Amino acid sequence: MALKIKSKFFSILKLAGFIVACVAASFAVIAPLWLFANKAPGLYTRAVLLAAALFVAYKSVRAAKKAGAKKSLFFALKALVVAGGCAAAILALANLSRLFFFLSVFGAALLFGLVRFLELHAGKGRP
Repeated sequence: MALKIKSKFFSILKLAGFIVACVAASFAVIAPLWLFANKAPGLYTRAVLLAAALFVAYKSVRAAKKAGAKKSLFFALKALVVAGGCAAAILALANLSRLFFFLSVFGAALLFGLVRFLELHAGKGRP
């Protein structure tokens, strides 16, 4: 009976120690970041955006190496068409131009379809 109580006590003590270690580690990471964000918010924003952009670029390059050059090229083209169409549509909405909005969405859809068609038929016709 005394062994079970002792075992439970040490389990609770280990859990409490783990929680204290997690709180201390999180404070050691968060406190400098919070101080940096308060002292230089513009620089902090640029640093976070740069870190996020580098992470996205790294993951994109790794995915491109796995997928192959042709798949990566068509993916990049489709992403560029979608991003360009969204940007043009946002500009049209900002300028309150319904015609430009319609043309940008329609043009982006046509370009996306063309790229998709080329993607599907890229390997055909070769022996």
